[in-house]
Amino acid sequence: MSKLLKTLNDTLKKRSWPRDRDSRKPLVSNMISQLSKFGDGDSVTQTCHCLNTTDQSGTDPEIQAHDSEDEGQRVLSILNDVLLGDLRSQELKQAAEQVKQWAKVNGITPEGKEGSYSQNWLREYLDIVEMSVDKHFPALPLEGSRDSQLQTEEYLKLALSLVWSEVIGLVPVLENSRLLSYLIDSYNRRLFAVLDLLVDRSSSVKEASILLVWVKQIYFSHGFTGSPNIQDHVLRVSDPLLLTDWFEKSKQKFLTLLQNYISTMLQNILLYSEAHLDCRNEEDLIKVHLDVIQCLDAALQGSKIISETLMTAVKSLCYNELHTFVERYVNDEKKQLEAQKSNETYSFHLFRIIDTCKHLRSYCFNIVDSNNNTNSPTLTMLENMETHVSSIVRQWFAGLAEDHLKMYFKEKDVHIYKLMDMIKNMLAPLPLREQGERTKQHIVNAAYQSVTRAYLQCLMQRKCKQLERRWGDVDKRMMRDAELFHSTFTQLQSISDEQKNLLLKMSEILKCSDVNSLKVSSAELYRDFPKESEEHLPALLKWKRGLSKRQMKEILDVSQEACQNGEDITSCRLRYWSCCLCCA
Repeated sequence: MSKLLKTLNDTLKKRSWPRDRDSRKPLVSNMISQLSKFGDGDSVTQTCHCLNTTDQSGTDPEIQAHDSEDEGQRVLSILNDVLLGDLRSQELKQAAEQVKQWAKVNGITPEGKEGSYSQNWLREYLDIVEMSVDKHFPALPLEGSRDSQLQTEEYLKLALSLVWSEVIGLVPVLENSRLLSYLIDSYNRRLFAVLDLLVDRSSSVKEASILLVWVKQIYFSHGFTGSPNIQDHVLRVSDPLLLTDWFEKSKQKFLTLLQNYISTMLQNILLYSEAHLDCRNEEDLIKVHLDVIQCLDAALQGSKIISETLMTAVKSLCYNELHTFVERYVNDEKKQLEAQKSNETYSFHLFRIIDTCKHLRSYCFNIVDSNNNTNSPTLTMLENMETHVSSIVRQWFAGLAEDHLKMYFKEKDVHIYKLMDMIKNMLAPLPLREQGERTKQHIVNAAYQSVTRAYLQCLMQRKCKQLERRWGDVDKRMMRDAELFHSTFTQLQSISDEQKNLLLKMSEILKCSDVNSLKVSSAELYRDFPKESEEHLPALLKWKRGLSKRQMKEILDVSQEACQNGEDITSCRLRYWSCCLCCA
């Protein structure tokens, strides 16, 4: 018996034991079969029974430590075969059972609540995990290839498929021992390291967008559902900063690429605009603002798919790029207008500038800071440019009208018809569809006002007596001309009859000779056309003859006072008739 115990002690001090190839029994069980060679079966059984009840018999703690360490090494060997080898289904089942039994005996949890892995054992296991991830994770595609965008998408699909298949395939072995979380964490860290490299390699907005959308879909579509299914938790990160830091870096890269892209696109639009100054094609006339808006809107909609917060940053970026574009556009157009001479395409150029400013100004309200839209320098530049070009339109048509109307009042009636034909030929081809309708209406109104103003100025440059000898009743000729103008301009665009009414009221004043009636008519004119009245009425009263300076002053004073006090014109009429009755 003493010989048997000596042999047992010598054997226990060794580092490893041969395994039972059939059953892979625990270390003490293997010792039983080894010791059966030395003597009586009953004696061996009794001795091993005493060894298996160490707490009761007080077995040497050093023996227990060696036993646990050897078992840990055996489990590491199994895990090494599982993670780095290509085991068949039956072999995986056997490995799973052995790892599970070992975990139950040791009572281990990775959180350390019921015990903890020894640091040495855990370090060796994590090394095996890293080697497994190195072995199975797909290599990155070559950088700089033509189809890098497509390759990135295919690579991400492949990586996703591999992570799922590897982790899900190892669930039977690792889940119950709670070692799976280390593998999942390692794969996810490797995935983000690769995603980090892909962000650095991104050379287009599309590539950066693909990465952001992919991570959003993968990491925010499955997790946090409360599902007990392990498949819902394969792609997750244990360190939240890993995710947030990557998103911040990707966001900055995306914004940098987007800014470069938008800047390049807007510069190309500007170059196209400069090369097509004399265009007549309707698509070219509205192309500038359409292309700008489409470029900026695509950026906003693309970022909205990723994140509302990202879209806010993109909105600010788009506004800044639009401001830079508008600044260059306005300066370039001013130079072109100074150098350009009036020709057959001049009206198209003016139309395009006004139309572009109108649409860009309208769109600017969508992206400007809502708290500061009244002080937006971009809006101010567009408004000022639109006002400047509208002034050019009025001056241009005023000059054309003045040249023809001077001849009309001096020589022949045909000149007024030539003027109307010229205006129709210049304005009729301007776009009338929805995109350009407001702008065409704006230009037609400006032309109508210019012609009306030039008509009154040229009228009073001729002596009233000369026109009466030529036409008879000048007021009737004015009424006829007012109808001609209105007919011409309404054919071009549906507009109000404001300018027509102005000329008709002016003709009434020419026709009227009674001072009190003139007061009423003049008051109505001031009420409806205060600006035009200030400019033309004093000269018209003087031009019509038959009124003294005192009478003209009285008419103007009463008319202005009635309008300034907001007095109803009817009261002027009543006062007029009461004065007449008293005099009678």
